Amino acid sequence: MDKSASIEGDRLDALYRYSILDSGKDAEIDHITELAAVLNDAPMAAVTFTDFDRQWLKSTVGISVTEVGRDIALCAQAILSDDILEVCDAQADQKYANNPLVTSSPNLRYYAGAPLMTRDGFRIGAICFIDDKPRPPMSDGARVLLAGLAKAVMYILELRKSKMVGRIATLIADTTSDAIVCADTSNVISYWNSAAEEMFGWPAAEAIGQSLDLIVPERRRSEHAGGLARLASGEPPRHFGKVFELDARHQNGTEIPIELSLASWFDEVSGRPAGFAAIIRDISVRKKLELERQRSQALLDTVIEAMPVILSVKSIDDGRYTIVNKAFEALTGLPRDKIIGCSDDEVFSRNSAAMFRASAEVALKKGEPIMTNVIFDRPGQVDRVLRVQKLGIEMDGDGKPTHLLRIAEDITEKHNADFRIRYLAQNDALTGLINRTTLLERLSVLLHDADHADQGALICLDLDRFKIVNELHGHEFGDYVLVELAARLTCIGGGDALVARLGGDEFAVLCKSDPSGFEAMEFACRIINAIRRPIMLSGRVAHLDASIGVAVFPTHGTTATDLLRNADLALYRSKAEAPGTASLFDASMDHAVKEQRMIEAELRTAISKGDVYPVYQPILCLRTNQVTGFEVLARWHHHALGNISPATFIPIAEESGLIAELSSLILETAAREAQGWSVPLKLAVNLSPVQLMDTQSYDQIVALISRIGLDPARLEFEVTEGFLIHDTRKAVAILDKLKAFGCKISMDDFGTGYSSLTYLRLFPFDKVKIDQSFVRDMVDDVQARVIVRAVVSLGSALGLHVVAEGVESEDQMILLKEEGCSFAQGFHIGRPEKIAHFRELLV
Repeated sequence: MDKSASIEGDRLDALYRYSILDSGKDAEIDHITELAAVLNDAPMAAVTFTDFDRQWLKSTVGISVTEVGRDIALCAQAILSDDILEVCDAQADQKYANNPLVTSSPNLRYYAGAPLMTRDGFRIGAICFIDDKPRPPMSDGARVLLAGLAKAVMYILELRKSKMVGRIATLIADTTSDAIVCADTSNVISYWNSAAEEMFGWPAAEAIGQSLDLIVPERRRSEHAGGLARLASGEPPRHFGKVFELDARHQNGTEIPIELSLASWFDEVSGRPAGFAAIIRDISVRKKLELERQRSQALLDTVIEAMPVILSVKSIDDGRYTIVNKAFEALTGLPRDKIIGCSDDEVFSRNSAAMFRASAEVALKKGEPIMTNVIFDRPGQVDRVLRVQKLGIEMDGDGKPTHLLRIAEDITEKHNADFRIRYLAQNDALTGLINRTTLLERLSVLLHDADHADQGALICLDLDRFKIVNELHGHEFGDYVLVELAARLTCIGGGDALVARLGGDEFAVLCKSDPSGFEAMEFACRIINAIRRPIMLSGRVAHLDASIGVAVFPTHGTTATDLLRNADLALYRSKAEAPGTASLFDASMDHAVKEQRMIEAELRTAISKGDVYPVYQPILCLRTNQVTGFEVLARWHHHALGNISPATFIPIAEESGLIAELSSLILETAAREAQGWSVPLKLAVNLSPVQLMDTQSYDQIVALISRIGLDPARLEFEVTEGFLIHDTRKAVAILDKLKAFGCKISMDDFGTGYSSLTYLRLFPFDKVKIDQSFVRDMVDDVQARVIVRAVVSLGSALGLHVVAEGVESEDQMILLKEEGCSFAQGFHIGRPEKIAHFRELLV
């Protein structure tokens, strides 16, 4: 910027400080403008101000415009000199002859203008008078008069400026939150603003004229008096121009912490100090906050010290520690004075120090917190797992961190627990084998990666008679058996097979196989042989078998789910055939499952529509040769498939959960029928395993019988001993309740299960029913007849009635009577029929 531009900028700043541009009408300045016109007998006069690019006319006589461009304004020329600019005939003056103000309205011919000059010497405008006719040069008197008018305009502007500054100062003093107090060198208060009234409690009317000691605490008054004396003598004040803190006195006598700055003014004549002004700020709140900060800092220090996390701060320049807490001391085993000022290499082992340095470099490079897990090794101690967060702090002027904050948490126990959780999520807790989820995941990966190039097989196996082991020897021995079998399976598989426990007594093995499944079936036979070997512990022995299903991939499935489903189907085939059997999946198994699902869907509809109905098979007392009751059986006639065997739909009902609904339907229908008989014959109804496992079964049966009003003594519930094996305690509890309610309980198919005699000891049955396989063969088979005789004798000894099932000939009837059997049922006595077939027995 050149010098002329700088001067012009200062001139404009001086102009703007008067706030005159674009202001409204001004009577005082208008009066001076009129004087300029009248005294010079001029048709036009004006007071103008020269802005950046315009000449603004503040006051005019005979002129209608309010501004003209600075480039054509003659007043803009008038400010170029301290002297008056006079143009006697503009048309004759080559400099102005072509000026638009000369050639057109107002057709200026004569111009005289005096510059308006500030105290600082800046020419900000002009007062001028104008004529549209040429004139002779002004007289000296006229020039003095015009210059005087220019001074009069500036006097008005200066006066207004001073008043404005005073008003602003008063406004600031009255609105500021700081107290402003003025006093003379005699210590007498001369000014007291509203903030001082609020801060010290004295109204201005009471404070002004009093000694400043009014707000000076007594203990500081001598010091204050000495300062005033030095000020009055002309010595340089010690505190002037500085901000310092001290205490002041309130009207109520309390002391206030204040922040004070002082300034003095001088007598214009003597040049000596005449008084001083004090700007006072109440810093009570700030002091309170500082105290709170100090307390917070002390609390923070205490918290940091007591924090369970490991905290440290070290310098980035030299890598030495500046702050550590107790947890850090405990981690390192070193006292604080042995850590502060030391580096990582001096505090940690070589490995730990290297890890800490590396992670610190990463944190500083990224410029943001980082979280890392490190293994902290300390000689003679167990390694600890630390989760470390690092953050650069205390930035310098260049925005670079100067210190590194490290917060570490000892997560060793959590790390070990997480590892255990992950292990348990993937493995069986008892045997250590992988679980079903992990098996499916690995099988999925294998099938995806193999791309049908590799062959293999999934072998699913289910232990036979394991429930009996648990019942006879307890779950502790059962767990031992499972662990032993897991070890045997792993040993058989070696490193080429993956063994998993699917749950309960179910296992699976993933192994290699040829496409035909021959190798897998051979492997399955080895498994069966291994499981058959007795397992012994503390005098207890377990003899087990396994039912096995095999599915080969990709022949029998290309997804883990399909492969497992097909291996399960093959397993069900094995269980249906005989214990200790292995079956290879084939498509017919899948077809059988689909057929089963169809029957299940149809059965659900049939139950809801009442298409499943009861039939009644008479039970004959062999002593009286009279029918004493009926066994109630379920039958289903399908509209398209015809009669569907109970051997087909009852197992499906049990597997699908429909058995409870079906049993309830049959029981309710039969009970309502029996309630209407004139002869109180009894009903024998089968209880399914599902009902024996459901604790609500008893409540539902009692509610149904009570609602119908049938005498409970007419009801007999039949259970098979095999059903009791599932959960003996729960089954016996339900049977106990039914017996207490008044119902009779009989054991069906006696002699075909695993532990008939055991269950006779566990529960007081009312009857036992000899399985029809023994009755069928007793005429021609001596052993069968001996078994029947033994059961009858056992029943007699225990006070139980014995019912022979499956009686189909008179010879069988004669032999049963000879052996002392109590009751019989079978086709020879009567086939299962609807109740209408037996009307003559009911009257």
